[in-house]
Amino acid sequence: MSSAPRPLVDQLALLIERTYAAASGVVPLGRFIVGDAGYHLLRARGTLHRGVGHAGQGARMMVRPVEARGAWAVALYLPDAMVEHLERHDPRGGLDDGNVDDFATLIEEVDHIVTFADIVVRERRDVSLLELEWHAAVTKYLVLGHFIGRLTGRDRLSQADRAFVEHHLFHKGEFSDPEPYVRRRYRDATRLAVRFVRRLGDERPRARVKHLRRFHRASHHQKLRQFA
Repeated sequence: MSSAPRPLVDQLALLIERTYAAASGVVPLGRFIVGDAGYHLLRARGTLHRGVGHAGQGARMMVRPVEARGAWAVALYLPDAMVEHLERHDPRGGLDDGNVDDFATLIEEVDHIVTFADIVVRERRDVSLLELEWHAAVTKYLVLGHFIGRLTGRDRLSQADRAFVEHHLFHKGEFSDPEPYVRRRYRDATRLAVRFVRRLGDERPRARVKHLRRFHRASHHQKLRQFA
């Protein structure tokens, strides 16, 4: 008797861990996820107040240091409507204009929690918001390419597939956060990610994996010196 498939969020977390040789320990991710009701409750209590994610009511990772334990409290807010849409239009069965944006958002937030757990919690090293967004933009490109490859049976993205991914991730629309510094950070992260993934595409698979893992381990300043 075959076992039930892993939830999509856990598949993403494990894929991200394998790619970067990370050890986040976040799977199963369901214990960190809250929907609309949980998000509003946490906001009302003021228990998780530092958010990393999109503006307004969008998906976000919320964190709070627990000083007495030397630990962090973390919650991953995924809006009910986004989850329901991805359940109806599962990207494992097909990717198109209708579900790619929500899927990219999900990848971004899963990447945030995996990276935070591996770097900040496990290695006890600070990570900047620019690092998190730059890292997530690279991961979104890689994961979308991975899923398209599985769906098409191709090892490399076609020119049309690459254009589809880059359009939705890098070239479509403006960032809508009301804070200018947040919009600037997203623009900088996108610009850095575009340069990085295009250079990465010229490398052989083994060299590409090494490059990605060095990128993941590098500090904020090392990333800017070595990968920007």
